[in-house]
Amino acid sequence: MLFNVTTGVSRTGPSQQEAIRAGLQRLQGLLHLVLVPMLLLSIGPLVLLLIGAGKTAHQFEAHPWTLTLPYHFKNYWVMAGGMGRYILNSSIISAIAIPLALALASYTSYVFARFSFPGKEMFFYAIIMLMMIPFVLYLVPQYLLVLSLGLMNTRWALIFPYAAGGAVFGVFLIRPFMAGLPEELFEAARIDGAGDWQVFYKIALPLCRPIMATLMIILLLGQWNDIIWPSVTLTSDKVYTVTLGIFSLAKSVFHGSSLGQTQWGFMFAAFVISSLPLVFVFILARKAFIQGLSSGALKF
Repeated sequence: MLFNVTTGVSRTGPSQQEAIRAGLQRLQGLLHLVLVPMLLLSIGPLVLLLIGAGKTAHQFEAHPWTLTLPYHFKNYWVMAGGMGRYILNSSIISAIAIPLALALASYTSYVFARFSFPGKEMFFYAIIMLMMIPFVLYLVPQYLLVLSLGLMNTRWALIFPYAAGGAVFGVFLIRPFMAGLPEELFEAARIDGAGDWQVFYKIALPLCRPIMATLMIILLLGQWNDIIWPSVTLTSDKVYTVTLGIFSLAKSVFHGSSLGQTQWGFMFAAFVISSLPLVFVFILARKAFIQGLSSGALKF
């Protein structure tokens, strides 16, 4: 009887494993059916953008969805000359606003994560509540504040609000990351005679590089693509950002055809050129960005 029971188990075990394996394969196939259309929806607009960037107005009207020859690379050269100033303005604004936001967010997060004081959680949630306020509700008060400070039509009209808003989101993102760091590291540094600033600068900050890179890219994307606040505070073409610059060029180039045809090729080329700095930054920081996302940076 023992032999029969053992034989029965050995026969049913592989069949169950095969059934589980077949079920997993079917589930994987269903996932592929869902992911493939999502992938096409994600990559499709980018492919159409690159295809359309090399077309003339006649080519775009005749074949808007397919690649046409010859591919006019001159569209990039024409738009590169006009986009350079706007890319420089956006780069200067982000190069100042993002470090300010990172500095404020990192040290504030360090205080909330490593110190105990009365009302700590109340102050933290008060800061987080600022993220819940829609932008349109404080658009007018923020505009009046910038106007009263005499910052209208300057880069500082964007730098200070971007830094303040980025710091709030940064505290929300960095504090859980800092709270998860081993306390033994900080205790060892204090035993060696390090002060609070030294502990922050030499222990906490280096360990937070992945989440700082993640925050940097998120803030850069938001600032680079913002159009509402720049359109409210900037009126001079000399300080236009990338988004406003594209609209400015649209008035003179995109509708410059004698036949009244919209020059979509130039417009798409401007879109491609304006996204190149973002692609370059992401390539440089991609490892730290992915590490920040996968190491518990977004766990609360």
